[in-house]
Amino acid sequence: MFSKGRLIGIGFGLFALVCLVVTYDYSRGRNTQTNSQLVSDILTATRSNECGRDATEIAARYFPLGLEQGEAEQRLGTISIVPPAAWFWRPVVENATTWTGPTLEALHTIKTTAFGNQLLRLHLTFADGKLKRLAAEVVCRFD
Repeated sequence: MFSKGRLIGIGFGLFALVCLVVTYDYSRGRNTQTNSQLVSDILTATRSNECGRDATEIAARYFPLGLEQGEAEQRLGTISIVPPAAWFWRPVVENATTWTGPTLEALHTIKTTAFGNQLLRLHLTFADGKLKRLAAEVVCRFD
């Protein structure tokens, strides 16, 4: 019916096809889709393996000192990505905001892959309803 060599060749071809499909799926998320210019600028300035990178200079362009608190909260709401539609893994998108006294800490996913996430952590300190201090960094989470 089929020779031994032909069956080995068919098996190897099927294995290669499965590897190709899995590689394609796990590579999803490498190029983040976003409508947020802040996220685009941060991802352009950083490499995918940079964790703990200071992003204050980039964030200061979008959150200048003296910015009204309501306007800052509105701008925080625009930080988002479009998660990839993967077959074999589930994208994890974290968006959290916490107030501690006059300081607002926001954590937003800026990149998600099968092997971990990159998050933008923003610390905004307000006084008299205006932004007085800003700190931003890119952090990584590997799940």
